[in-house]
Amino acid sequence: MKFKSYVIFFLLFGVLPDIFLCRYSLLVWIPTAFELVSLVMIGTNFRYTPAVRAFSYLTFLFEFPKFIAFLCSLFMGIKASAAAGAMTGIFFAVLIFYVTRNLKVNALSLSFPDLPDAFSGLRICQLSDLHLGSFGEGSRYITRIVSSVKELHPDLILFTGDLVNFLSSEADSYLQALAGLDAPMGIISIRGNHDYLLHGPFKAGARERDAARLIELERGLGWKVLLNDHCILEKDGAAIAIAGVENTSGNPYFEKTGGDLGKALEGIPEGTFTILLSHDPSHWKAEVLPCSEVPLTLSGHTHGLKYKLAGLHPSHWKLRESGGLYREGSRTLHVSKGLGSAFAFRLGGFPRIDIITLTNT
Repeated sequence: MKFKSYVIFFLLFGVLPDIFLCRYSLLVWIPTAFELVSLVMIGTNFRYTPAVRAFSYLTFLFEFPKFIAFLCSLFMGIKASAAAGAMTGIFFAVLIFYVTRNLKVNALSLSFPDLPDAFSGLRICQLSDLHLGSFGEGSRYITRIVSSVKELHPDLILFTGDLVNFLSSEADSYLQALAGLDAPMGIISIRGNHDYLLHGPFKAGARERDAARLIELERGLGWKVLLNDHCILEKDGAAIAIAGVENTSGNPYFEKTGGDLGKALEGIPEGTFTILLSHDPSHWKAEVLPCSEVPLTLSGHTHGLKYKLAGLHPSHWKLRESGGLYREGSRTLHVSKGLGSAFAFRLGGFPRIDIITLTNT
């Protein structure tokens, strides 16, 4: 998010309602004062990630509720308006402190007739969208995730992108915990849109260097990072391919980051069962279905964002594949609801670890 967006949030949700509500109490300015400090820190790139995190907490726990109270005060009494603001604050508090870290395990089984017998029963743990910067430094939530994965005993771990929010340093305090992830067939990862650090404070050269550092941090953990590439997994004389494409989106809002499906699949022996890792699920219908024969694609990115408004699904207008399983003939897409969010909260529901069992029956 650009700095001017933070300024707009500050003026709209902080200053504007305070101008009208301060006649009831000057205390309404206290959260806005703290948010101003965070805004200055963001603008000067001083402890950027903690500043954004603080700004997010203040906005949704205090400023946005005040904005709702201000709007309600235009049509109803101060007590009803205060109640509406308080309910809004409680809503976001529940999202932040309960929903966001209430970890769930989602187990599913997928059948593919072309899967080699040697890989029938393969247990894949799909992890996605950790967004480590949203949890501060050394949060025990990440340790809980690692412990939960180890208890599932997967054969293979696949990470479908967005390890951090803005800076590679967000991962530093979690390297020891993440090193506890292990699987007999390894850990394979791709980059999500946030892993290019396009949303952070960097200028081009520094951004590319820090993004390269993030890749090296993952490799240092023993993860195989696929950059428009693939690897072959062998077992009992049979083989499957895991391909990973750089972030590719059907949404024009996101900058081009060099995704090349053809390059990722190039060299895979014909007839080899292939699993494609592609962070943004909009890539599936835009290119994977029309331009390849990949039977299984794993994505993340959406955080499971599904919501209704007057019986409609506005989130589906731009992103229909927002969480769960989708099928087109013999082709399957699984969209993980992920483990974190770039905000202080998740609107898409509880964070998920996905354990996927592949069979050929």
